[in-house]
Amino acid sequence: MAEPEPQAPPLEGPSDDESSDLPDEESDFGPPFSAKTFGASFVWAKGDSFVCTVLRVKEGENVVVSTQNRKDMHVMLTGGRGVLEVHDGTELDRVELLPAAPVLIEVDKSYRLLAVTEVELFTVYSALN
Repeated sequence: MAEPEPQAPPLEGPSDDESSDLPDEESDFGPPFSAKTFGASFVWAKGDSFVCTVLRVKEGENVVVSTQNRKDMHVMLTGGRGVLEVHDGTELDRVELLPAAPVLIEVDKSYRLLAVTEVELFTVYSALN
């Protein structure tokens, strides 16, 4: 009998969604950032068809990049060193993000950001209607 192929571990960790808010006094980042378990975030632009955020992720933390209720999502590293894990259901790829190089986040894959150093990341996406 053939051995089953090893499965990549699930991409677990705190999500970048709004539900992971912490009291702001526990944050290492001041206003306009809101404290998160992984660091902090803030929405810097929002319209009828898009949302733009800035995430700051502490060194050694990881963040699942949420695609729930989002489409046309892109992320871009603006500071630090980070690795993006991409899982397509069968294979796990690790790609080091390059500064100022936007990356398309596809809804049929799972993504997790691993912060090698403290990371700043811009995100932009359209909300599903």
